[in-house]
Amino acid sequence: MPISPVELTLKLASGLLGFPVTPFTSELDFDEGKYRTLYRSMASAGAVAMFPAGGAGELFSLSPSEHRAVVRASVDETVGIPNVAGVGGSVKIAVEMARATEAEGGDGILICPPYMVGGEQQGLADYVERICRAVGIGVVIYNRDTLQLQPDTVARLADRCPNLIGIKDGVGSIEGVLALRAKLGDRIVLANGLPTAEIAALAYRALGVKTYSSAVYTFAPKLAMSFRSAFEAGDSETVDRLLTGFYLPLIEIRKRARGYAVSIVKAGLDAVGRSAGPLRPPLMSLTPTERSTLTELLRVYAPFDILEHRETASA
Repeated sequence: MPISPVELTLKLASGLLGFPVTPFTSELDFDEGKYRTLYRSMASAGAVAMFPAGGAGELFSLSPSEHRAVVRASVDETVGIPNVAGVGGSVKIAVEMARATEAEGGDGILICPPYMVGGEQQGLADYVERICRAVGIGVVIYNRDTLQLQPDTVARLADRCPNLIGIKDGVGSIEGVLALRAKLGDRIVLANGLPTAEIAALAYRALGVKTYSSAVYTFAPKLAMSFRSAFEAGDSETVDRLLTGFYLPLIEIRKRARGYAVSIVKAGLDAVGRSAGPLRPPLMSLTPTERSTLTELLRVYAPFDILEHRETASA
């Protein structure tokens, strides 16, 4: 049974959020067996919630039937943490995905920006409200790109939609986060949802936001959880060492091409021995040089996330 929106709020406010990729075969079909294996590994590594079929899961390239299969597999393989599935596209498709998530036992949905289509605040509010009203499970808004809601808009939506419980902020505006907190207080949970969110974790904590999503957790969960532990303990030495040595060089790779925020995650899985297959176009793979740089970063900073290392150590 899905947990209530109130219970989901408490879960999301308590830690790191995981975003599994969607593995594909060489023919670009959904590889369900590999997905289940990767999901189980991620879900048991310390995240407080999983977000299948999100940005890292290439939601924008999934058909509704594939989306439903991803959600079903996630619910089947869960280890007691909630699943909040991405939904998006046209309002009709987003509603279909939301209802399928609820029917398959998902605990919540993440409303992602409608691709290629912008809108004024009223139009965006109508989009979100129609999706919220289609289900009883908790709803989180991914606030970025073509779905950037003003605090007043979010407050009105929260009044009208009791299951709206969170905002994943992908904009990174200090003013915007402060305004949301001032307007909404603790009515909804705020999460740092920037690409490579660890880089801004300290700044968001100063604004009262401790929850963040972690792309690195998808391919190097032990490294990501080490950073999280140091962050929570106030271990500034470890935090600074990882930010300077690992996260900043990672960001330099990520910024080199559009779509690399997703591409670098699958490249990271390749590097640690957990390949999730190719990307669907229009996303592109990292260049051989970029992949080599990423692999070396992981060998230095995340050796215990690498399958090869573990196999060698146990030999």
